[in-house]
Amino acid sequence: MTHSVMGAMHLFAALASILLGAAVIFLPKGHAAHRLLGLAYSFAMLTTCTSALLLYGMTGHFGLFHFFALVCLTYVVMGVAQPILRRGDWVRRHLIWMGWSYLGLLAAAATEVFIRLPGLTHISDNQTFLLGGALGAAIAVLGWLLMPRWTRMALENMCARRG
Repeated sequence: MTHSVMGAMHLFAALASILLGAAVIFLPKGHAAHRLLGLAYSFAMLTTCTSALLLYGMTGHFGLFHFFALVCLTYVVMGVAQPILRRGDWVRRHLIWMGWSYLGLLAAAATEVFIRLPGLTHISDNQTFLLGGALGAAIAVLGWLLMPRWTRMALENMCARRG
């Protein structure tokens, strides 16, 4: 449930980011649809991260979620910068930065859903945050383990289509 206009904007931008990011992942890389939906994903993520930085209802101050919003914002900016600057091995770096932005989004979404589960009303806020944080960390570790494989597969698919 959202309690403010900013909260609603954050929720809708995050949902759009999840859907657009999934579409970008499954579309052939480099084609017009990938670029268009990737741009839409980037704007949705910029909105998601920026709105997250403006929400303080849960803690009343800058906290861990705000820190991770800044991290994810960095991933998106660095990912978007790669095809613009096109320096060196920019395609690989673009895949990695954008991949981490999506994994960060999924980790945040899983944590957000988890800490709002109705069955968790009997445990303390600290325990809820610890469990939610552990879930987010597990997704990040999974991404760290799988990112090299995903990147390699995407690059191989791009080379196969060109060759």
